[in-house]
Amino acid sequence: MAAARANRMTALAAALAVAAMVGASFAAVPLYRIFCQVTGFGGTTQVAGLAAAQAAARDAAALAKGTRLITVSMLGNVNSSLPWSFAPVKPKITLRVGENALVTYRATNFSDQTVTGIATFNVTPHKAGPYFVKVECFCFSRQTLKPGESVDMPVSFFVDPRLTKDRKLDDVTDIALSYTFFRAPEPQR
Repeated sequence: MAAARANRMTALAAALAVAAMVGASFAAVPLYRIFCQVTGFGGTTQVAGLAAAQAAARDAAALAKGTRLITVSMLGNVNSSLPWSFAPVKPKITLRVGENALVTYRATNFSDQTVTGIATFNVTPHKAGPYFVKVECFCFSRQTLKPGESVDMPVSFFVDPRLTKDRKLDDVTDIALSYTFFRAPEPQR
């Protein structure tokens, strides 16, 4: 009897360990996303509310001529499982630190089926991520395209003027904003 009870306890412990690992694997992506957004780790940008964006616009208007310029290159990639093309409409812009910018990416579904994708992003150099503030973006939102359909996806952002006070970023003159689209998983029913 003691051996049977010990076997049941071992089986229960193993089942709980497996359940905990499965639960952790599902929680890992959202928790990592939150961690990156809070810390700026891995080039994760900050997200501004409307009030912050308006304040930045006022600050940008007050910037004197000749202030620091940053060139932002837009990159678009598509995972091989997604039958889309995805690229920036204009691959590069130069703007003043604090100036609001609006760029557009275009996605086209080349398949004969309706397909849903989802994009991830990053900013390089990674140390500039905390100063790259997105006001509006399509990332982490499901995008569904019908066969042959093309859609333009805007991104509104600014480079936080505090970047100019961070001596570790004195060498930063170029920032790359890169998106990668993946096929979105089918929704759970």
